[in-house]
Amino acid sequence: MRQFVLPEDWDGGPECFVRGGRARYLARVLRLGEGDNFVGMDGAGRRWLCSVRELGDEVLRLAVEPLPPESPSAALGDLRGARGRSGAASLRTAVKASGDRAESRTGALGGAAWAPPPITLAQGLPKGAKMDLIVRQAAEAGVSRIVPLVSRHCVPRSAHDPAGRKSRWERIVREALQQSGSTVPTQVLAPVDLVGLVALLGAPDPERGELRLLLHEAPLAQASLHGYLTETPSRIVLCVGPEGGFAEDEVSFLREAGFRPLRLAGAILRTETAALVAVASANIILSERSSWMPKPQ
Repeated sequence: MRQFVLPEDWDGGPECFVRGGRARYLARVLRLGEGDNFVGMDGAGRRWLCSVRELGDEVLRLAVEPLPPESPSAALGDLRGARGRSGAASLRTAVKASGDRAESRTGALGGAAWAPPPITLAQGLPKGAKMDLIVRQAAEAGVSRIVPLVSRHCVPRSAHDPAGRKSRWERIVREALQQSGSTVPTQVLAPVDLVGLVALLGAPDPERGELRLLLHEAPLAQASLHGYLTETPSRIVLCVGPEGGFAEDEVSFLREAGFRPLRLAGAILRTETAALVAVASANIILSERSSWMPKPQ
């Protein structure tokens, strides 16, 4: 575990109580003790310095204080290495030292560190447990919001018990964030249909710089992913269908709502693969923008 996601019921105060299975994991599996410290992340993606103050059978009491938002991830270390630290001072020193190095590198490059635009993944609900894998991979890849979609080709039981499945997906996201160390807090919404998705996104507005892409296996009129990302968008929405894709009228509906078709090069990908490939491709293209964009004459 590279980081700890703080409990959802924490009110942002100087103390945080961790209960139940999560407390047992910290105390018995990671073997944290009083005085050990680590970095926690809240639901908004903010980083906090956490110090163990008291251990009980089912409860850990943590002292919590904010860390500078610019503290680099590399300084935060691995939660598994927290045991044996003498207190918060060593972690503060590590964060400051790493921050100084990052500032030096940024100055040498002559620009601020690159931050990707937020990505929303609208994913057609697949069969079985495939959605669990999609949710886990999306959280690891830095997707900010996952919207499960109910469409015509979804298997009916895949939309069964939406409240229970949402709770499961939220747990999967928490585990993925803790294991991967991703700094993007991923939110999972309750399943919606296509009308609900468009209502959630609002009317398309080119001035907002939002890019909506519909991954489709048919070679519809389209630009390449590089072409779509020539201008860095303020937000990206990727829409992926279930097994069998979207029906023709659903594709027309999404295109009228501002989605542009995109077919990834190569073989036709499974639905559980397509989302990860699209997210990773967009992040790589944008992060390496300076190397492929034509230089001004």
